Amino acid sequence: MHGMRLHRFPYSSYARFVQAALALGGIPVELVDVPFGDRDALVALTGGYLQVPVVETDDGEVLTDSRRIVATLVARDPRMAALVPAADAALIWAYVDWAGAIFEDVAFRLATPGLALRFARPFERALFVFVKERKYGAGCVDAWARDEDRLAAALHEALAPTAATLAARPFLVGDAPTLADAALYGQLVMLDFGAPVHIAALAPSIRAWKARLEARMGPPLYGRSAARWPTLAELAAAPLPIDAAARTGAVARIVLRPRADERVCPREVTAVVDVGLTGDRGGRPDAQVSLMDTRVAAQLGAEADWELFGDNLFVDLELSTAAIQPGDRLAIGDVVLIATDQPHLGCRKLMARFGADALRWVNERAARGLRRRGLYTRVATAGVIRVGDRAIVSRA
Repeated sequence: MHGMRLHRFPYSSYARFVQAALALGGIPVELVDVPFGDRDALVALTGGYLQVPVVETDDGEVLTDSRRIVATLVARDPRMAALVPAADAALIWAYVDWAGAIFEDVAFRLATPGLALRFARPFERALFVFVKERKYGAGCVDAWARDEDRLAAALHEALAPTAATLAARPFLVGDAPTLADAALYGQLVMLDFGAPVHIAALAPSIRAWKARLEARMGPPLYGRSAARWPTLAELAAAPLPIDAAARTGAVARIVLRPRADERVCPREVTAVVDVGLTGDRGGRPDAQVSLMDTRVAAQLGAEADWELFGDNLFVDLELSTAAIQPGDRLAIGDVVLIATDQPHLGCRKLMARFGADALRWVNERAARGLRRRGLYTRVATAGVIRVGDRAIVSRA
């Protein structure tokens, strides 16, 4: 006997549907994140099935396919059955099937280009794209990226009735969440990972519903949020352009992330070549050290909340593509950083901590060249960076 386990990809809409249903049912579950490019353990467990989600029940039974998983658990467990009250069963299952088929067809196309960029290993990124192209044709992922505006319009059209319902009541079928809410939530989590700006642009009633549902499922997903969330109007009316002259280049704050959602703000830190900053979880080779402009950070939140951005160095420095190009060198203290071409855009964590308007502002397509969200670099020369050191940029 062991506890229930859910094998998943964190971004999978179907795995997140099952995860949300279990959370709403109050059923403890151990999450097992399956490496996209290494499914040997999953195949061994299932006897040849290699898709997620997969659930191991308390007695060791293996269940596959999200709808079959939840239907089985609803039939067996009163806690899950409570998510499908008999009086509304037809409506709930119909919405579950709509969310997992018709709505998913739009949502996954919108999310896929962004999901592809999340893979650190080139092999996994190529495999992810290959799997999509085998089904939908060569070049489909690039085509969906080009078709983003049309897909976003289709997404909002599909959700219009849902938005109207959630403006009138707290959850899809009444005052309490049901399996229908879990099904929609799974699709929106996929968008959170792949296209978070389109979550930020959802109708207020849907964003408010999402927050209510997450509050039912447990503590805040990404720790505390900023004390105050700026509005788009406030950000648009910011008195100081971020690319103004008279920059000092000074490092105002150093932030390390020893573990997920944990922050440490030392006065100095050691940088290691091809690794990143000592004491930081770091990132992929082209994102070892991240920088954020202090003027952008100040527009989005109080200095006490800057650590929530997750960037390593906050500098009074213009980070736009006009000022810093890939390959340029940034000398800070004893350290030399090299600017990379890895895009740095706002994600679901930024939205959770600073609000939907902050995410929409930093990701504004017309302003991408300003790098409002920041700049990724790699370490070329080791040494120590201290608060107060000045960043000096030189062209490659």
